[in-house]
Amino acid sequence: MSAVTPPPSDAPTPMSAGHLIVRQLEAEGVRRVYTVPGESFLDVLDGLYDSPVHTVVCRQEGGAGFAALAEARLTHRPGIAMVTRGPGAANAMISIHTAYQDATALVLFMGLIPTEQRGREAFQEFDPHAWFGSTAKKVLILDHPDSAARIVSDALHTAASGRPGPVIVGLPEDTLLELTSSPPVPPRPLASPSPAPHEVAALEDAVASAARPLLVVGGQGWTPAAATSLSAWASARGVGIVADFRAHDAIDHAQDVFLGPLGYSSFAGTREAMADADLQILVGCVRGDIMTGSYAFGTSPDRTIVAVPDPDAHGHFGPLDQLIVATPETLATALGTGPGAAQVPATGTSVTGQTSGTGTSAAWYRPYRDRYQEWRTGVVGAERSDEFLDRDRAYRDAADVLPRDVVVTYGAGNYSAWALRYWPLQGPGSVAAPRNGAMGMGTPAAVAAKLAQPDRPVIGLAGDGCFMMNGQEFATAVDQGLNITVIVDDNSVFGTIVGHQVREYPGRPSGTSVTNPDFAALADSYGGRGFSVTRTEDFVPMLQEAMAYEGPALLHIRTDPEVRLPRT
Repeated sequence: MSAVTPPPSDAPTPMSAGHLIVRQLEAEGVRRVYTVPGESFLDVLDGLYDSPVHTVVCRQEGGAGFAALAEARLTHRPGIAMVTRGPGAANAMISIHTAYQDATALVLFMGLIPTEQRGREAFQEFDPHAWFGSTAKKVLILDHPDSAARIVSDALHTAASGRPGPVIVGLPEDTLLELTSSPPVPPRPLASPSPAPHEVAALEDAVASAARPLLVVGGQGWTPAAATSLSAWASARGVGIVADFRAHDAIDHAQDVFLGPLGYSSFAGTREAMADADLQILVGCVRGDIMTGSYAFGTSPDRTIVAVPDPDAHGHFGPLDQLIVATPETLATALGTGPGAAQVPATGTSVTGQTSGTGTSAAWYRPYRDRYQEWRTGVVGAERSDEFLDRDRAYRDAADVLPRDVVVTYGAGNYSAWALRYWPLQGPGSVAAPRNGAMGMGTPAAVAAKLAQPDRPVIGLAGDGCFMMNGQEFATAVDQGLNITVIVDDNSVFGTIVGHQVREYPGRPSGTSVTNPDFAALADSYGGRGFSVTRTEDFVPMLQEAMAYEGPALLHIRTDPEVRLPRT
């Protein structure tokens, strides 16, 4: 019998597939994973034990998914969540739906039953393709240990490519334990689609020919450089700027061209500007139902240009005259250095030599900007009640003391309307909130925001309904030692639904009232610091004290259930 040839000395040391997954995450530059542990992926958790990847232990899978989604929103890199099979995956589904509708890169790793038990209705068995196939960009299953690194790399690449979105990676418990000699693979580079010179020239020509050109900004991929460049470009050509729903941090609000965000609780003048524009240039987003009030206005300008990284312009409604496959950053670069920028001065001469009425000397949007500024900074009418905090005055006064680099997170609900109106933002990376109307994101998003941007102050907003869904992630903030401030708006009803109910079924309140705990005491019990704010004049000093506290703090404010929107 011949002797067995020993492996070469430089052969990779075998490791489990679970550990190889962690090594590939390291190779991809992943900094954090958000998880609720489960026995189905213990080997991955073991691989994370001595990894530089920071494991953030959350208290519910929905919170872990929302935290990962917020990290993706603020860092432009796929967020990573890890949950267990069956019930864990079901809890995480809310973040998958949010990432899909919000076009946010999210990778959800979830443990699965052992391969040999499939199809037997085993404990916590489910079909990942059936559950997530219509709400994720891709569903991958690790069926062979040698493919672990490749699948991880594929998942991150798919999540961030084109129109970003969620990717599911199923991890059978037995496959994770199998050994492999396969090494980590090089991360797959992302395409960075850029406009061609003729596309830039056509866009510039359209702007120069328009009387009322409008830039609609939104989506992902906004950097400070892109925002600054596009703001300057718009100002030089007399182009106003509005923001898509919950993408209102794409542009610094101090820019004179900014006319406000669209969507729920938006300013009437902002909506009028959208309807008045004869040219709409949508950058990073498409024309959808929320920005147009369920397609009630702004759906048929004379000309529409869409610049997104998605060649399908998924979700776009209405006319589309020019589609540019580009990111906000590559479009800004092209407009700043391309032939159009050099040939189209602010006075409005197009590349074809046609004279237009645009440019800084004829800024058609100026009245809209003035009205928006007046609305944003003014409070109309007397204080409503001594019994409840007056959010108009409280949030308006807070705007004067908030740091300019504050990051604001929130979930879904009317309570966000006051911050949306009164709190200006300095630009990209300042907001993390769901665009699909999902409740419960504010607190876990605040956790992720502080971890991702530790040098910036973070305020998480939550209604009482929102907080009771994922407020347990306040305990995660305590565990991580994070200096975040959560404001819980307690009106003891599901306020947004009450608004619909009052309109459709007046005088018949049903199923919309709740009984709440003492949220300040709850924060104290978690090991944070709770404040009960009962007077309007106490809101600002208590907010400042909470933000100065070295650890998680919570402001419990009691608000009038009859007041559902800011004063107009």
